Amino acid sequence: MQSKISSFFKSPAHAPKSIDPASVIDGGDDELAIWEKKEHHIFNTYERRRSVPKIIQGNTGEIHQAKKIIPVESCSKPESIITGRTIIKNKKRSYAQFHLDCGQSDFLLHNCSTCGVKFAPGDVEDEKAHKEFHKTYTRGLSFKGWTNERVVHMPNVKGDRIILVLESDPLAQKNKVEEFVKMMEIDLGTGWIIHQYCKVYLFISQQRIVGCLVAEPIKEAFKVISCSVAGSSDGSRKKETNSFSTTLHFGDVIFRREVEKRTSSVTESAELYTTHGGAIFCDDKAVTAVCGIRAIWVTSSNRRKGVATQLLDAVRKSFCMGFVLDHSQLAFSQPTSVGMALASSYTGTGSFSVYRANKTES
Repeated sequence: MQSKISSFFKSPAHAPKSIDPASVIDGGDDELAIWEKKEHHIFNTYERRRSVPKIIQGNTGEIHQAKKIIPVESCSKPESIITGRTIIKNKKRSYAQFHLDCGQSDFLLHNCSTCGVKFAPGDVEDEKAHKEFHKTYTRGLSFKGWTNERVVHMPNVKGDRIILVLESDPLAQKNKVEEFVKMMEIDLGTGWIIHQYCKVYLFISQQRIVGCLVAEPIKEAFKVISCSVAGSSDGSRKKETNSFSTTLHFGDVIFRREVEKRTSSVTESAELYTTHGGAIFCDDKAVTAVCGIRAIWVTSSNRRKGVATQLLDAVRKSFCMGFVLDHSQLAFSQPTSVGMALASSYTGTGSFSVYRANKTES
């Protein structure tokens, strides 16, 4: 019986389209190999299933769908996050400014030629601070006014005025003076401009402090004899030929003795004052002076407008109560070249008085 069944399955005319599991077991591996070599192929297909969100039930009974959030690290902004299958990008972007160091002398810090402030190019905060200070340095310090102002002079322009600040005034007024003095120190040097015995005159124009004069009481000064550039104070030398000098003859060559006479432009006892523009020679005899102009400074955009002249007029009228000082009773501290021109123009003579200001800090 078994032989008949086997011959039936081996018959090509009655070949089954499928294989009975029992025959595979009985027939062995030969029948299975023959069956696989024919048109019967097995294909495995895989389908990616969509992830099922996790359901979270809150304390109040509400059902929330949990979202898986995966942070994505990035070396630069904007930052991105993945919510489910959606990527959300931050719209705010910040860009960093880079510079190339090619050996520039001012690569890290740039020095402003006008106000003297050093700032880092490309740094937004640093450039903003420099811009504000540059505006203040050239146009003047912002000033809205005080409740109690000591006005000593009123120029012709409406709103302009000169106010006096003393050591006994409120702290807010003295702080304003110190803030303006810091700008003066850029040109005039630090640590000597103001002290407790000084009287400070501020020129106010268009709600800004555009000029400042610092005056102090003095007792004596010295008249200027002449001014010369540093290095040429030895005077000129003149050669004079002595008609009775001895001459030596060596053939066609004649040697003649000459007398060299030095002509000095100042007396030997004259005192020397050094300034930024050269040297000032003064007489050794002191003269009486009442007011010393310790320092005077005007912002660059307000020069050549008579601000310094009006400050000097205000000092002469208000420095001593009851009378007006004469030009000869004013004396200037070691002036710069610009200060010498101002003193000579204001006093009407090149022999104005100068004095040596003590470097007393406030």
